[in-house]
Amino acid sequence: MAMRKPTPLLLILMVMVVASGCLFRPPAEVRFSVDRTVVGPGEKVHVIVTVNNTGKVGLTGATLVLSGGDFQILQEPKFPDVLPVGETVQLVWILRAPARPGVYDLKLSLELTDELRRSWTGFYGQFRIRVSMEEIPPEGVELEVEAPDSVTGGNTTRLTVIIKNRLDVPVELRGVDLELLEGMEIVGSSALPESVEGKGEVRVSYLIKTPYAHREGYASTIVRYAVNGREYRSIKSFPMEVLWRPWERGENALKDAYGLKYHWITDGYLVDAYWMELYNSTPIFNRTELREVALKIIGNSTSEAEAARRIYNWTMERYSLGDTTSSLKVRDILPQDRISYAEGQILFTAMLRSLNVPARIITLSNGTDCTFRPMTEFYTVDGWYVVDLRHGFVGPVDEYIASPYFPRIYQLVTVEGYRIVAQAPTELKGHEHIDVTADFLSNLEDRLLRVITGRLDPGLRSKLMVVMNDLNEKERLYALFLFASAPGDDLNRVLGEYSTDRIEEYVKTLYDFYKNLTWRDDFTRYWRIFAGEV
Repeated sequence: MAMRKPTPLLLILMVMVVASGCLFRPPAEVRFSVDRTVVGPGEKVHVIVTVNNTGKVGLTGATLVLSGGDFQILQEPKFPDVLPVGETVQLVWILRAPARPGVYDLKLSLELTDELRRSWTGFYGQFRIRVSMEEIPPEGVELEVEAPDSVTGGNTTRLTVIIKNRLDVPVELRGVDLELLEGMEIVGSSALPESVEGKGEVRVSYLIKTPYAHREGYASTIVRYAVNGREYRSIKSFPMEVLWRPWERGENALKDAYGLKYHWITDGYLVDAYWMELYNSTPIFNRTELREVALKIIGNSTSEAEAARRIYNWTMERYSLGDTTSSLKVRDILPQDRISYAEGQILFTAMLRSLNVPARIITLSNGTDCTFRPMTEFYTVDGWYVVDLRHGFVGPVDEYIASPYFPRIYQLVTVEGYRIVAQAPTELKGHEHIDVTADFLSNLEDRLLRVITGRLDPGLRSKLMVVMNDLNEKERLYALFLFASAPGDDLNRVLGEYSTDRIEEYVKTLYDFYKNLTWRDDFTRYWRIFAGEV
């Protein structure tokens, strides 16, 4: 049958549909700019990307990709959790210029992700940057910032922006934006003058409340100004560090920092009466017993996480760990040479509490026995961290669920009926624990995907999403467990070599074969099968 030619009316309708964006509508308008095109060797260059969500769903992420290896990304901005339709965000990437003088093409591409897990590309920018050894005289408005190099978490500090007009004519000041470290909050400021006279300067001061957390990186100030009606921007980045040492803080600050989690510092017992009866030992604990020992171990640590890593290193060097538990008393465990993993977790948790860090023992419970697979959790304002001595892991909960050691726990919970519980004894009567399974399993796929995407080279992220969209729900989760178990840079290597069809085929084959079998404690074995190493 011959194909009928489209009528003029149909052609008009087709053109109208395409023109209106019904078949394809870019999800955003993206504009690139840089703060300067002539820099000294190794100096900072700021890439400013303005994203206006013109699509139909919220945007959830932005990845900047640099072509070539001449420029290095020093710091990436934090994208909003969701950028709603119709709203705009300004993002600032801080780059380091090449060390060798010359003229370089800075080629940029931006990849956006949306709430439907789709990746969008096709946003490009290019700038010619000259790296010169010659002294570069300031043009327009020059910025200086007076701020302390380091501050204590939970305190208020002053930050002053000095705006210097290097021109002979006045400049109109249109606004100052501060890009601060995560958790910093502006709680007060002086008024911004309307203008700066030629060759003059003005000062604008801000009061900044710092978070109860360690932060280290670059903060930036962006000044928008106009000359004869034309708007310009000047940017200044400066290093800052927030130190958070709860072992140096008092009760009021700790309660303010940890809120409802504060009691995990002061609770007197570490495990419940079931443990006491099973091991014929009383879990007595006094926070002051370990404080001096713990302080010597952690030295000049700047956060709960750094302190925990130092305690972990000390524990692994100090003890030979096994499976025979003799005591639940911290004072009896401490002087030993050989202890069980359970005793190690008890000692670890006690040390953290002695340092004013909220900490607890978590285990698996089958409804009767709540002593399976003990681990330590400790709390920071960024969320819970896991310490798993048996598997050598210290890190955030989301990193733990994206490790080779979580899939077996997932199987025990979802197939064999176990629950993840936190020991919370107050009276030492029977089972005293709370169910925290949801802390690990809620939004599991999204959390795994977020961590794995962060481990991938930017150019492979869209490939991963293609694979995910072609698998069913159970296959997707199995695939994410596989990818999360890849050691080192194997994930980038294998996903770079394999086609999407091959990845999907291997995932489905492995899932079908192993779905009804008992998984190993270490899921790395299945990754190696996937990668063709065994």
